[in-house]
Amino acid sequence: MKIAIVPPGTLPLPAVKGGAVESLIDLFEMHNNNNNELTIFSIYDPEIKNMDSSNYVYFKIPIYIKLLDKIIFKIAKNVVHLNKPTSYRYLAQRLYFINKVSNYLYKNDFDRVVLENHETLLLALKKHRNYKKYKGKYYYHMHNTVNNFYGCKNILLNSAAIIGVSNYILSTLPDDIKKRVPLVKLENRVDENKFNGQISSEEKDNYRKRFDLKNKKVILFSGRFNKEKGIDKLLNAWKKANPKNSDLLLVGSAFFKSGAHSAFQESIEKIAKSMKNVKFTGFIDYKEMPKLYALADIVVLPSVWNDPAPLTVIETLTSHKPLITTNSGGISEYAKGNAIILERDTKLVDNLAGYLQKIDKQSISTTSINKTWLSKDYYDKFISILNCNGASLENIEKKI
Repeated sequence: MKIAIVPPGTLPLPAVKGGAVESLIDLFEMHNNNNNELTIFSIYDPEIKNMDSSNYVYFKIPIYIKLLDKIIFKIAKNVVHLNKPTSYRYLAQRLYFINKVSNYLYKNDFDRVVLENHETLLLALKKHRNYKKYKGKYYYHMHNTVNNFYGCKNILLNSAAIIGVSNYILSTLPDDIKKRVPLVKLENRVDENKFNGQISSEEKDNYRKRFDLKNKKVILFSGRFNKEKGIDKLLNAWKKANPKNSDLLLVGSAFFKSGAHSAFQESIEKIAKSMKNVKFTGFIDYKEMPKLYALADIVVLPSVWNDPAPLTVIETLTSHKPLITTNSGGISEYAKGNAIILERDTKLVDNLAGYLQKIDKQSISTTSINKTWLSKDYYDKFISILNCNGASLENIEKKI
């Protein structure tokens, strides 16, 4: 098959600047082995080294678009004071990217088109009436809730299928879409050969020196620094628990490697100032993350929103590391039976503090973690979905 994959258009591919969706596309590309003819659209980034690869089509973003995005972000953050200004960090860039993708789809032919995650990508099918050209051939890969159809609801209704990262995320679709469009779950995966929980003594010593970690247990948080991920809850629990034998390592940034710095990030840094055993790493290249999981004794992801299927959960369990998380969105679909799952209620901070105290005083065992996930299964099921028509999708996964 000739398959076109359309990412959100904010971060480059390969995922040199992070991004869960981008990392999943990397995984798909890695296992393809030229079995199918891939075209993966991406913005150009100077950090990309393999621009000669035939699998990628790169679009350079003009300077005026970049400047416009900086202005929009500053207005969103400092003038309008929006709750999530990072959502507007690449607004103009995404629209420019969508226009370029739309033109490319119109001028070329593909057997399948996969729209990854953002509902604005439906506009690439609206322009030139590409939705007619690719009728029965385009798929929407849903990683987050669809909040706005941008005048493209009928285009979504005519998708060959909507692929969801969890049953939870598929359940958030409006009833008319759930009744008319074939729905199928495709569970996220990571590269198990990288996330194997192994780290040499030398590497461990180097990372401990790099992040000023003492000879203590390492409690790891990894993710974007926004309120939904519950970092403030974790810090409040940490302060209440007051661990003596543990360091808290906070890995991430407000919006990947964009350099964006949110008001929320500033607030949690202020909370952590009085805590000597809390360390911030800033953005970490994704290729380093397996080593940080291997370094950790336990991972904490206290999401306070309905997280559809965070890669942190999958990375942790694939690394055979203990996990404390919350009963949020699709998390339990991945972590049930292999993690401590806390309820998101008024007792969350107290319950989390209690577990942090226990961890600080006791040894930690990974023997109960029995997840065996193969990233090749992710690719194989994805291809099976693209090979099926709507009716036969039920043989792969029952509709929600």
